[in-house]
Amino acid sequence: MKESIAPVLERLSSLRRAALRRVAANLEIQLIHAEILEYLALCNHYSNTPQAVVEYLSQTKGSISQSLKLMEGKGLIFRKVSKEDKRSLRLSLTAKGRRRWEQISEALPRMEVADISVSNCLERLLQSLQTQQGNKGFSICHTCRYNESLDDSHFRCGLTGEDLSLSDTQKICREHEFAEL
Repeated sequence: MKESIAPVLERLSSLRRAALRRVAANLEIQLIHAEILEYLALCNHYSNTPQAVVEYLSQTKGSISQSLKLMEGKGLIFRKVSKEDKRSLRLSLTAKGRRRWEQISEALPRMEVADISVSNCLERLLQSLQTQQGNKGFSICHTCRYNESLDDSHFRCGLTGEDLSLSDTQKICREHEFAEL
């Protein structure tokens, strides 16, 4: 018999969101702004667009657009036109935004697993849910089927052909694809 882990995942999510809400309130920012800061701090340069924020946080374009304007006005983020595609905007944290994210991150409970099999199981569950719901495959670069290891500290994206550092492989990518189940 298969056991549903939905109640456990829901509780973990609720506890983390409550902690994030408390920390955001203490720093006098809205929860959505803390979530955007987190995403922008953790995503790679393929994934730092307003549309990626909309998709990752499952929010409306209007809601995210208003939040981004407020955050830009508060000096937490800046928007710039993409060098590659002049029609596309790229988002980045300012120094103030990065400091604010560091404050948030330090105050959040750690959610780490010592057993790699638990991590692998959760990644497969994420893959399954994203596939079932037709969502983009957001996940960490080093788990992507396109991630190619050249040596211990140099990698390449097989999708784009771009060289990646070890640091790059630890970031969230919206182009991520898990290897087949």
